[in-house]
Amino acid sequence: MKTCLLNPLFVERVGPRQERYFVRSGSRWPSSYLRPFGAGGRYIPFPFFMASAAALLERESLPVSVMDAVAGNVSLENLLRWVRHERPDVVLYETTTPTLRWDLALAREIKSLTGAEIALCGTHGTTYPEEMLRQESAVDYILLYEYECTLRDLIVARSKGADLGSLNGIAYRRGEEMVLQTLYVPIDPLDQLPFPARHLFPARGKSDMHVYWDGFCQHRPAVQMHASRGCPFRCDFCLWVQVMYQSGKYRMFSSTRVVDEMEEVVRAHGAREIYFDDDDFTVSKRHVLDICREVRKRGLRVPWSCMGDAVVPDAEMLDAMADAGCVGMKFGVESAAPEILARLGKPVNLDRVREVARACSRRGIKTHATITFGLWEETPESMEVSLAFVKDLDVDSVQFSITSPFPGTRYFEEMKSLGRLKTLDWDEYDGSRSAVVVFPNLSRQEIQGFCEKAPSRWLWRKLRNPRWIFRQGRYLLRLIRGQGVRGLRERVRRAIEILAG
Repeated sequence: MKTCLLNPLFVERVGPRQERYFVRSGSRWPSSYLRPFGAGGRYIPFPFFMASAAALLERESLPVSVMDAVAGNVSLENLLRWVRHERPDVVLYETTTPTLRWDLALAREIKSLTGAEIALCGTHGTTYPEEMLRQESAVDYILLYEYECTLRDLIVARSKGADLGSLNGIAYRRGEEMVLQTLYVPIDPLDQLPFPARHLFPARGKSDMHVYWDGFCQHRPAVQMHASRGCPFRCDFCLWVQVMYQSGKYRMFSSTRVVDEMEEVVRAHGAREIYFDDDDFTVSKRHVLDICREVRKRGLRVPWSCMGDAVVPDAEMLDAMADAGCVGMKFGVESAAPEILARLGKPVNLDRVREVARACSRRGIKTHATITFGLWEETPESMEVSLAFVKDLDVDSVQFSITSPFPGTRYFEEMKSLGRLKTLDWDEYDGSRSAVVVFPNLSRQEIQGFCEKAPSRWLWRKLRNPRWIFRQGRYLLRLIRGQGVRGLRERVRRAIEILAG
């Protein structure tokens, strides 16, 4: 049986020169971004689950083809033409909450064109498998949770004509009956997974890691990796940890496996930076130190950055990271309002956040903090507290977003039970532009307006700090070496956009 793995591109025109594109597979937070009409996106995550699934199918000598239309900027019309040409038996793609309407319509089109069986996966399908099967008859299977091994087992079973009753993490029809086999069996140990099949992405014969990009990175290509899955912290709004991993234990690839893959992406894919896009890279000090020791032992000289936290890292850990080539770290602050921090589910200590930011600055590790507006009893005053905190925080960039209470999270269930969800129109569940929680003393428009203005207010404050400006000059020189003048031009353009906002 031949399997096609898709990452469809959905865009909306928002004016004569701009469009909104949706980031899907590979992103922990389904959201949309604006870009000039027909241009590439400024944020394109690597679809880890899909690439690992492809590698597992290849290991079983099962035919698989890939089309990452988001990374390749492939229109829906051309995607459908490609699928028809491939003549697949099974087509799989990940669904997201804000793109669900398009996802189900796409299933109908692909079924009509090819007659293939359609398998959907991702957080929304994991949360509502029966509802999705009832809603769209073109969908044959819903794969739940982290789906790589489930897809392999499904294709093997279908190839042999075997019964599906022994599979875990799958929903499907048996005649008129809806079969829900919802047992979650985590992939553990993670080392059993092969390296992601990067040679197939964004499409067979067109392998190119340049197209996957996080604007935080300073060199290009910056190849994205995972060193772990999950997070021991229990933020009520966190989507992947609660849904894809069912709030299970934090799992790590072994340090030797991590560095083996680092060497492979440098050798085979020309990585000039590696970005560890983990749920939280810095959870285990021992694991981080082991990776750093292994990097130094092998003499691997490649810059790397990570998504971490400001909870665990200490001076020893940050020194080891810097000595092993770390040039950047993101971390979530989420809020600086005491009443919100008390309910966060993550032990954020603002003094520790300041300490980590200063320590990273001393070692030349570029920093990026994230703030989300719209948690619990948010007020205009609490949003100002959070903005004031990051204005004074010694970080190099900040991301502001609107909290989306995605289905499957405790935050969604709490807001729903309190009657504070304004809508269950899934199109609105896009944290880059829409607030869907009703607050007693704060309108949705106020949240959206505050979030739109926060980046410019933050940057104008930073531009009055000579020491911060000097440090940005050093990082811009690093960026020019890593990306050339084009990267500098894009960074300057983005700064002008923020200041004008």
